[in-house]
Amino acid sequence: MHGGKPDRKVASLLFTKDNAGFAEVTPGRPFSFPDDYATHEDFRQEWWYITANLQDRHGQRFGVQWTLFRSALDADGGEGWENSHVYMAHAVVTTANGVYAAERFSRGGIGQAGVRKAPFNVWLDNWQWKSRNASPFPAILSAADDDFGFSLHMDKVQPEVLQGDNGFSKKHATDNVASYYFSVPAIEMSGVIELEGERIEVSGLGWMDREWSTASLGAHQHGWDWFSVHLDDGRALMVVQVRSDDGLFRFGSLTSPDGTSKTLSTGEITMMPTSFAKMKNGRHLPTEWEISVPKAGIKLHSQPLHEQNWLDFTFPYWKGRFN
Repeated sequence: MHGGKPDRKVASLLFTKDNAGFAEVTPGRPFSFPDDYATHEDFRQEWWYITANLQDRHGQRFGVQWTLFRSALDADGGEGWENSHVYMAHAVVTTANGVYAAERFSRGGIGQAGVRKAPFNVWLDNWQWKSRNASPFPAILSAADDDFGFSLHMDKVQPEVLQGDNGFSKKHATDNVASYYFSVPAIEMSGVIELEGERIEVSGLGWMDREWSTASLGAHQHGWDWFSVHLDDGRALMVVQVRSDDGLFRFGSLTSPDGTSKTLSTGEITMMPTSFAKMKNGRHLPTEWEISVPKAGIKLHSQPLHEQNWLDFTFPYWKGRFN
């Protein structure tokens, strides 16, 4: 599978509820870097997620997303074309006037997609996060499709942050739903974006999320709203709310410029949509938000750089840069 959507059978299997044979996420797991940047194939799914807020020398703003997902059809593994791991990659560039987005797929085990420890490389085709040695940073992040692409140098300026309870990130107040989760809240990024043949030099800050689990959501949970924010005073804020039949479960973190991080709980975070927009497919989605963490003196109003950032992938979602 490559260059398009998988067939319906594969798509339905990617997030099946049958988790027999896979490991469970439990508290108290020790983390090790850079080892935990590599795959964890005893768990059903994981992802490598990089987003960036960039601008050119004229102040024109851009949002960039690069993501590789791994999901296992079953726990048996397998070799070559019998390998049960499916990789899905997303590349997105957002401008004030439009969105460029592409999606690719590959089966694991055939060399088209995967993760290598040394030199560190996360790839699907020519979409790569590639380092010269075993350290994930510094590295080059690249992707290219028909009408857009980017090649960006990345160097982390803050250490890894363990989200939740020392990396054990709960997704529901009472249900047994959790992931292992760490982030790099601040990554210096610079390089080139190419849009319809035009090369644009850009720079700015990025954010990396690394997460793996066996169960994505509980039976009565429907999705989530996630924000990562670089504040003007150098702090980095992440807030998330997971939506379910029994209400909202919120969590997050606040990282100081020196890399010290504090976990935020449900009661410390307020997230309220203030404006909705109609997408091209007819769906109405929140596109402006009020976000506050009163104890930290944070009150934000977010507006999208481009409100039509609905990404019509196999598993569609809204993702884009906010102002």
